[in-house]
Amino acid sequence: MKKKNWIVIALCIAIVGMGIGFAALAQNLQINATANITGEWNIAIDHINYWPREGVTVVGTPSFDGTSATFEFDLAYPGAYAEFNVRIRNNGNIDAILNSITGLTAINNAEPSEIRFNLNLTGPTIMGATNHVEVDTTGGSFTLPDGGTIVLPAGAFVFVEVRAEWVIQDGVESTIPDVKSKTATINFNYVQNT
Repeated sequence: MKKKNWIVIALCIAIVGMGIGFAALAQNLQINATANITGEWNIAIDHINYWPREGVTVVGTPSFDGTSATFEFDLAYPGAYAEFNVRIRNNGNIDAILNSITGLTAINNAEPSEIRFNLNLTGPTIMGATNHVEVDTTGGSFTLPDGGTIVLPAGAFVFVEVRAEWVIQDGVESTIPDVKSKTATINFNYVQNT
């Protein structure tokens, strides 16, 4: 029995020793991390230019508030047109792509049909094209050669020339329409450049 006791005691000491050894070799690890969002999305209209044209009277002062530009003008006769340059700037730090332009088709299909709106985009950020894009006034779409995109990098800008004209159709001056006013709302939809 004595021998058995010594074996039991030896086993108990071995188990206690293994427990102490495991505790000495065990260690808890902890990883602390903090993630901060520093991206800023801020595409905005920040300037409007207008060049006086014969046959055009600007009503009031062109204005903008960041996401919209407003201007009103009178066209005196067929062939008269007004041009406004609206600058769109990426004030954020996330690159953007012009995804779509909407509203142009509906505007040009509305009465009076004698007033037509056209858009031209110019600027150093139009990739895959010279640096000029004319927007299709029937579909309100734009296409760039070689599958290019209109990228608006952080801090960059693009000019949108908005032209409204009392058109002369098929070489014949149009008559004075019954509806004499047309309001335009054209949307530029930007998305993140991924």
